[in-house]
Amino acid sequence: MVLNNKIYYQDQKEWSVDDYNALHRYLSKMVEYAYDSTGSYDGQNRINEIKMIAVSKMTKEAKILLYCTILSQNPELINECENLKELINLTPLSYRLILNPFKRSGAPIYRRFNVLY
Repeated sequence: MVLNNKIYYQDQKEWSVDDYNALHRYLSKMVEYAYDSTGSYDGQNRINEIKMIAVSKMTKEAKILLYCTILSQNPELINECENLKELINLTPLSYRLILNPFKRSGAPIYRRFNVLY
């Protein structure tokens, strides 16, 4: 598995709203299904991928999207995965990261980190 090809490690300097939305959907599905079928091949692959994420290689935007996704869907992952513990010290973005220009809502945890979707 080549980690640098993962969407959450990509350089995001020229990303559009659609690109960030795709990143959020990827992270959301990964977190959502990590424990849906723990015994299944897919569930095991997702939890293994989460445990292998090198948070230090991610941009701040990717870290915040991952953290918000985890807190809104599966908060116990923070304690279960040692590699995710550094997410706890994140501070909100200094600007609004908009994932969907037509919808300006979202879970409170996202708004706390200045993300609107």
